[in-house]
Amino acid sequence: TSVAHTAPGQLLSASQIVASPETQLSYRVERLLGQGGYGQVYLVRRLGRSATVPASLCLKVSRHIDGWLREAYFGQLLAEHPRAIRVFDRFPVVQAGGRVLYCLAIEYARHGDLSAFLQRAGAGWPERSARREIAGVLQVLGKLHRGQVLHRDLTPLNVFVCDGRRLKLGDFGIVRHQTNRRG
Repeated sequence: TSVAHTAPGQLLSASQIVASPETQLSYRVERLLGQGGYGQVYLVRRLGRSATVPASLCLKVSRHIDGWLREAYFGQLLAEHPRAIRVFDRFPVVQAGGRVLYCLAIEYARHGDLSAFLQRAGAGWPERSARREIAGVLQVLGKLHRGQVLHRDLTPLNVFVCDGRRLKLGDFGIVRHQTNRRG
């Protein structure tokens, strides 16, 4: 990890480079996109070549391993689902002083979350398109439910608008397996 000046409250700094020991890919931080209970999300640029990882991604960074583990696991489980935000890489970064940051390199939803998109756009989709997009998100939930898994945080903040105004479900950090059929 390259060292750069980190703004107060930010886990990473602009131009900082973080590397994945698993995939050997490196990512340059461009800017902070947002933060929440999990941690912070940065727009990053992949350095080097990859046939499977796009050049622009989000890097979700947390100091907490529990949500990171769940999100990494469900990212693998849903890797091929066209309506789930893809997780391309997962790795820890050890900071000076020994603190660990847990990183997920995830698909960049260019238009942000559904809530912000609708506020900016001022209008929604035509009914036919809205039904198609909702059905796509329900497909992801159906796959989770068939495996006795609950998302537990289905809000417009966790539904993302990707290229082509295509909705995808993300944020699997508090997903839980049901202990029985009744949940």
